[in-house]
Amino acid sequence: MNEKNKFRASSKYFTISIYTIVTTIIIAAVVKLIFFWNDASVIIHGLLSTLSPFIIGIIIAFLINPLINWLRLTVFMRWFRIKRKTLANALSILVAYALVIFVIILAMIYIIPEIMNSLTLFVEKIPEWADAIIRFINNFAQKHPNMNFQYVISSIGNADTYVKDSLDKLIPTLTNTLVVTGVSVVRYIFNFIVAVIVSCYLLIDKKKQARSIKRVIYAFMPEEKASRFCEIIRHAITIFSNFFDGKMVDSLIIGLLTFLSMLIIGLFRVPGFTECALLISIIVCVTNMIPYFGPFLGGIPCALLLCIYSPKSGLIFGLLIIIIQQLDGNVIGPKILGDSTGLRPLWVIFAITIGGWIAGIAGMFLGVPCLAVVSGIMEEIVDGRLKQRDIYMPVLDKESGAQKKPPRQKRN
Repeated sequence: MNEKNKFRASSKYFTISIYTIVTTIIIAAVVKLIFFWNDASVIIHGLLSTLSPFIIGIIIAFLINPLINWLRLTVFMRWFRIKRKTLANALSILVAYALVIFVIILAMIYIIPEIMNSLTLFVEKIPEWADAIIRFINNFAQKHPNMNFQYVISSIGNADTYVKDSLDKLIPTLTNTLVVTGVSVVRYIFNFIVAVIVSCYLLIDKKKQARSIKRVIYAFMPEEKASRFCEIIRHAITIFSNFFDGKMVDSLIIGLLTFLSMLIIGLFRVPGFTECALLISIIVCVTNMIPYFGPFLGGIPCALLLCIYSPKSGLIFGLLIIIIQQLDGNVIGPKILGDSTGLRPLWVIFAITIGGWIAGIAGMFLGVPCLAVVSGIMEEIVDGRLKQRDIYMPVLDKESGAQKKPPRQKRN
C-alpha cells in the first residue's frame, strides 16, 4: 500500500467525533423528554427502579461514612492504637453497620407499639372531642340566640360518623393491601439488602473508586478543565458532608433534649409527656434536619398528638419546642454547623420551598446543600470574571453588611 494512502489516526478529528456523538445524544434525550414525556417517564421510572439498590446504596454509604471515619480515626487508631489502616477501616465499617442495625431494630421495637397505642387513643378520643365541640357550640348559641349553628352541629356529627366508619374499614383494607403487595414487600427487602451490600463495597473501595473516576475525567477532558471539574465535585462533596454531618449531630442533640425535657416535665404529672416522650423526640429529631420549617413540621403534629391526652399538654409542648428551637438557633446550631452552606436565610427558605415542590420531603432535605453548591460555583465564576475585567467588588461582610476594604498598596 502506498504510504500516502495509509490511514493515520488524528486526535483532533477523534475529539470532534466524540463531541458530535455526545451532543447528538443530549439533543435526542431532550427531544424525547419534551415531546414524548409519557414514554420517557415510563423509561425513567423503570431505569430508576432498576438502579434503586445502587442509588440507595450510595445514599447509605454517604450517610454512614462520617461515623466510619470517626470510629477509624478516634476509636480504633487513637484509643485502641491499631496501626494497620486496613484493619482499622474494616473494624470501623463492621461496628458502624452493627450500631446502625441495632438502633433501627431498637427503634422499631419501641416506636411501632407507641404509634399503635397513639392511634388507638386517637380513635377513642374522637367521640369525646365531637361531644365537647357540640357542647361548646350549644352554650355559645344560648348566649347568642340570633345565630344558627344547626348546620355546624350536624356537620360535626356527620364527620364523627364518617371518621369512625373509615377507621372501621381501614383494617380489612390494610390486610388486603398487605396480601396483594406481599411480592412488592419481598422485592423491597431484597433491594434494601443489595443496597447495603453496595454501600459496603463503596465504603471499602472508596479511594479506588474515586481514583478510577478521576482517571476517566482526566482521560476525556483537557487537563485544566478536568482539574476544574474535580475541584467542583470536591467542593460539592465538602458542602454536602459538612451540612449533613452537622445537621445530624444537631438533630440528635435536639431530639435528646426534647426527650429529657419531656421526661422531666412528665414528673409533674403532665398527661402524655411520659407516654409519648420517645415517639415525639424521634419525630422532632428527624424533622429538625429541615432548616426553618422542620420545627413546625414536627412540632405541630406532636402538639396535636398530645392534645389526645389534654389540650394543656399540647400547649406546654408548644412552649417547650419554642424554647428548644431558640436554644438551637442561637447556641447549638451556630456552634455545630457554623456557616456550612454560606447561604443567607432568604436563600435557605427559597431552596427548601423549591426543593419541596420538586421532590417533596427529600427535596426539602437536599434543596439547601444543592443551592449552596450552585451558589459557590457561581460565586467563583463571578469572581473570576471580575478579576479578568480588573474590577474590585467583594461580597458584603456577613456581620456588618459593609464592604471589606482592599489592602492598601504601596506606591512606587
